[in-house]
Amino acid sequence: MTKSRTSIAIIIPGGIGTGKGNLGVPVLERLVKLLSTDFDITVFSLFRINKDYRPIGFELIDVSHRVTVLRFVRLILSVRQHHKKKTFRVIHGFWALPSGMFAVILARILGVKSIVSILGGDAIALPEINYGQLQRPLSRMLILWTLQRADEVVVLTKYLLHNLKTAGLTRDRIQIIPWGIDTGLFTFHAKQMASPIQFLHIANLHPVKDQETLLRSFKLISDKVPAHLTIIGEGVLDTKLKALAASLSINNVSFIAPLPYEQLPAYYGRADILLHTSLSEGQSEVVTEAMSSGVLVCGTKVGLMYDEPSCCVAVDVRDHAALANRVLEILNDPASQRKVTQSAQQWANTHSIHWTVDQLAKLYKT
Repeated sequence: MTKSRTSIAIIIPGGIGTGKGNLGVPVLERLVKLLSTDFDITVFSLFRINKDYRPIGFELIDVSHRVTVLRFVRLILSVRQHHKKKTFRVIHGFWALPSGMFAVILARILGVKSIVSILGGDAIALPEINYGQLQRPLSRMLILWTLQRADEVVVLTKYLLHNLKTAGLTRDRIQIIPWGIDTGLFTFHAKQMASPIQFLHIANLHPVKDQETLLRSFKLISDKVPAHLTIIGEGVLDTKLKALAASLSINNVSFIAPLPYEQLPAYYGRADILLHTSLSEGQSEVVTEAMSSGVLVCGTKVGLMYDEPSCCVAVDVRDHAALANRVLEILNDPASQRKVTQSAQQWANTHSIHWTVDQLAKLYKT
């Protein structure tokens, strides 16, 4: 007789079966697929799922509704209905609000374990660009309430934990579990840098990614050494950033629309340096992908670049001149380049996506 698998409910605001070409959040989807090999996973999405998306290995339930209150009513009713059939052992909310809060509430109603994962925007306050859920008193209060009452809290990085503690979180038991990537897809290649140096940036074109600092830093670098910058992404700042590049007389930059996840390794393979200048990151999967691929990571002290200084070259946010100077210094120091990229590869291999799945599985079983 086949032993039945433990049933797990996952609540997400979106990220699976969403976006152009069903791109969603690729690592989130891969994590769920891998977890589904050992667990009976039911994912409840608060965001509308694309009609042409078909989940593989797990169940995906669309509880979206244009009216917020009705969306949450649909979530509660759907989770309770599926619990009667499957008996969930754990309800896991990704992002504190609203998924994590409802995971805690529903877990208490059903008498099961609750887990909340903090992933980025739910652990930052950047009022200057109106970004982050901690900047508003009500959302900050709800996040702290949720995290104090969850059975388990998971954060991607020490950077996020520091932000939450600064915001008033007093909870002691918090797991730091970064999201690893598929090291078989993003394979390591030792770089022999040659002129022109190939710079890469992959991100939404959004104020939190601070591509103004990116372009200003790259301008200083490319005035000193032959270089080319490839920017992959789209967003609200597309026109503004192209205008800034023109005003700075940066002619050696290419803007490329977002690509399917499976095409990204080829770009990491051609790149020498990842230039990433965010004002905040939960972790930054592109940093992790670059580390795994042998690309030298240079950027700002946020997310994984805050946690792992030996694996990157990092400066304070918005300091484009300091970043340019550090990049130019390491370009003249091949030994330091090798030391940093080898440390980064070791970290990426140790913290692969399979490691992440194992850590989450332990939480589901205990």
